[in-house]
Amino acid sequence: MRGIFGIFHKNGQPVTPETLGAMRAIIKLWGPTGTRTHCTEEIGEEIGFGYSLCDLDSTSNPERLPITHPQALGLFIIADARIDNREELYEILKIPVSERRTLTDSHLILLGYAKWQKACVGQLVGAFAFVIWDQQRKELFCGRDHMGLRPFFYYDAPGCFVFASDIEAMLACSSVPQKLNEPLLAAHLQEDTYFAEKHQTFHANIFKLPPAHHLSVTKETSRLCRYWSLDNIRDVRLPSNEAYAEQLRDLLFQAVECRIQTNLPIGAHLSGGLDSSTIVAIASQLLQHQDKTLKAYSWSPHPSRTNKPAGNEHDLIQTLCRQYAIDCNYIDLSVEDVVRTYRRDFTRVPYEMMLREELVLQQASQDHVHVMLSGWGGDETVTGHGWGCLSSQFLQGRWQQLHHELCAFTKTSDNISQVRQTARYARLFYEKVLIPLIPEPIAVMLAGRYSRYPESWINSQFADEHREAVRRLRGVALRERPGVQQMQWRWLDNGHITKRIESWAINGARQGVSYRYPLLDRRILEFCLGVPPEQFVQNGWTRSLMRRAVGGLLPQEIRWNRSKAEQAAFDVIGQVMVAALPELLEQLQTEPRFHAVAQYLDLKRLTEAVDQATGFERGTEALAITLACANVCTKVVA
Repeated sequence: MRGIFGIFHKNGQPVTPETLGAMRAIIKLWGPTGTRTHCTEEIGEEIGFGYSLCDLDSTSNPERLPITHPQALGLFIIADARIDNREELYEILKIPVSERRTLTDSHLILLGYAKWQKACVGQLVGAFAFVIWDQQRKELFCGRDHMGLRPFFYYDAPGCFVFASDIEAMLACSSVPQKLNEPLLAAHLQEDTYFAEKHQTFHANIFKLPPAHHLSVTKETSRLCRYWSLDNIRDVRLPSNEAYAEQLRDLLFQAVECRIQTNLPIGAHLSGGLDSSTIVAIASQLLQHQDKTLKAYSWSPHPSRTNKPAGNEHDLIQTLCRQYAIDCNYIDLSVEDVVRTYRRDFTRVPYEMMLREELVLQQASQDHVHVMLSGWGGDETVTGHGWGCLSSQFLQGRWQQLHHELCAFTKTSDNISQVRQTARYARLFYEKVLIPLIPEPIAVMLAGRYSRYPESWINSQFADEHREAVRRLRGVALRERPGVQQMQWRWLDNGHITKRIESWAINGARQGVSYRYPLLDRRILEFCLGVPPEQFVQNGWTRSLMRRAVGGLLPQEIRWNRSKAEQAAFDVIGQVMVAALPELLEQLQTEPRFHAVAQYLDLKRLTEAVDQATGFERGTEALAITLACANVCTKVVA
């Protein structure tokens, strides 16, 4: 993983080293602590590229960028990439065997572009963000992988085009105007919408290249196109349940193996859930064959800090650690950690889901771990709960199958009385069949009346000014609807995954850690989107396909666990978050321009809410997020 940046002067003005210097200073932060990360630029007439050689993806063949190739004359590439289907590309591109070992990922992308032009992005499997300069056409071609696993920000104006892996590098460029994106801030303050934005940033003139898109830029035009969507997914039909489970298991091993091809120490998240436990189990097995040991990290507090020593996630974590002879590192979250995180300017360095992950990064850095495996993304597809399955069976008239599943769900043990079974049956039918069938306009109306979102402390006038813009940002609510495949795609395409990935990529790179997500492997996603929906819900078990695929890998208590609760983690985080709120408010009130924030927030109601906070709930986190927004506002208010 490396940071990349560059400028294209559409007006033909030469790019000088001084023009790139401020961006270079930010990108040089990308790299392992205590090592020298250097940066270089390639200067043409109207184009300049730069990068940091963090190189967390390379094993023994580091790249010097930008790259060209004899078979791609006039083409230059700069890339932050890890390509996983190299063997397939070797054959398609007819790469001689003698050249394959030394051919870098950037070379492969460039050769792919020479063969397929803009369609090359659809042929790549992996994590990538790249820019190709076509000297003959005077065109920049930018591509980003299917899930946005590598960050890519850009500014596009009539006179110039600027891009970078890090939004702070964009802000360091004198050509990029700095202006707060107030509509997105308004959406963020109302909390129910801020997850969904994939294109905009908190800066009105800086945008993200959305996942699964490519962007072509010339002096006259810019064209953004999507290259991967639900329409690309093919049906997967196999002869038996066992065949589906076996193929998924093979894909899981393939996805993990691709992501541990490094000489660097490797760590992995471990919560005791199905996703992270599967990745830890597979990675441990594969690394043991190389005489290496995996390091595990949990967001939960050390078992000694919880009042519930049994029956929580610690039991599951320790069971897996014993099976694979690994140790797990726990975190110790403090009030100071919460205050430090929420006092940061998230518009410059995002910190989505970084509160506890910051502590994991610190420990991983001390352990010299530079690659971190994460199970993020599993809930959306491979270990999804089969949202939309039961309502689809009802619509399709498969009532006998629906009745069988409802009965299986309600009878979770032989000791449940008939009365309780009947009550559960009725509740499940209402929640999983009837509610998903409510038409969208009616659901939107009911959502407004019976909103489950916590209170917002936004200034009512500010909210009214941006009401229409916020409505456009909101998009389609992520509620359960008929159709497993459609629900999986909505979750994948929502934007919340990419937002978290971007945040972790930038924060991780600054500490020399590259995050990798086996369950977001494109081959796994396409397999899950293509299999029959009943693979996910069978005989009263959700996540059925994954549970069957990991037989023999995981302890039974993890494999067949119905609960995802991390009770110990939430017990501690609740106490710490509530204790941190007054300190966040007090520090905010010391800001010289504190009262100017009133144009964005209702400070009286916000102060009262902090005083009344007593326990951890969604509203508590929303309060902390709002205080973080207020801190940002003190920096931008004129």
